[in-house]
Parts: sequence; structure tokens; C-alpha cells
Amino acid sequence: MQPLGTYDLYLNFFVAIGMPLIILANLRPSVRNSPLNAFLWRDHTNFMRTSMVIIAMLSLWSMVQLAGHYGLASAAFVDWAVLAIGIPFLVAAVAEIWFGAQFLRQCLRARFSG
Repeated sequence: MQPLGTYDLYLNFFVAIGMPLIILANLRPSVRNSPLNAFLWRDHTNFMRTSMVIIAMLSLWSMVQLAGHYGLASAAFVDWAVLAIGIPFLVAAVAEIWFGAQFLRQCLRARFSG
């Protein structure tokens, strides 16, 4: 594991702190009542769930990187954890692309049909 530069530290701190807040905000009932969010959670539930899983994995990846940088986790553990997070992330990313394509196709069909 290479040491993190200043930019990488700021970015990882932002992701490790900000992304869980985004997940919590999306799960609050008051946010779910906004028109776009209500539409996405009602009609494209799998897309939104997959998005939340991807955000959670990004946050976890940043936390592991920070733990390795500050010596809270060994370099071998960080290398293993990055691989263990990366493989499910790949599967979730492919699913996100699939659900996003379905979402886009449905929106385009609704727009051009009337």
C-alpha cells in the first residue's frame, strides 16, 4: 500500500464522512417525500438500492484506506480488504448500469410516447 498524498487524504475523509450522510439522508422519510426521490424509490427501487450499496462500498473502501494510512490496519489487511470490497463493487456497478439503462429506456419511452 502506498502512502496517501494530501489530496487523497482529503478525498478519502470527504467520502468516509459524506457518503454515509447521503445514505442516511436518502432513508429519511422527509427526503423520500420530494417528488424525484419519491418517484425513484417507488418506480425504480432496485436502482436506488443498488446506488445505496455502491455508496456504502465506496465509504467502506475509503475507511479502509484511511485505517491503513494511519496504521490502524496492516498493509496486508488493506490489500485483502480492497480486493474483498472491489469484487462485489464490480458486480454492483454492472447491476447499476443495467438498472440505469432500464430507467433511461423507460423515461425516453414515456417522453416520446406522449
